[in-house]
Amino acid sequence: MSQKNLVLLGLAFVAFASGAVGQYFYPGHALPPTTLWFTLGGALLAFVWYRIDSQQIGYRRSPWLNVGVVALALVALPYYFFRTRGAKRGLLATGLFLLAAITYSLLSSAGQYAAYYGLQS
Repeated sequence: MSQKNLVLLGLAFVAFASGAVGQYFYPGHALPPTTLWFTLGGALLAFVWYRIDSQQIGYRRSPWLNVGVVALALVALPYYFFRTRGAKRGLLATGLFLLAAITYSLLSSAGQYAAYYGLQS
């Protein structure tokens, strides 16, 4: 398994754990305090993926883009995709990124359901 796939697997784990831990320790809260830590972990993993990808394609990262990927990934990663892949492949990569963001949210909800029905009922 490649390094990028391992990072994506880690992101899936963080998403599921975020929902499960939030539901288990703070049931009924829309935004539990643990969300901050899982969000930081997810941002770190997204940055690691971006770093591995940029090294593989030989793209020299700027300090501002590095900060942008951590702070504003929804804007910075599509910019990176179009910059490194061109219009057609950049649009495809952006679509896959948005699909991954939706999957992250669904996995978090799955973690909430697993904690509720598996542990709390």
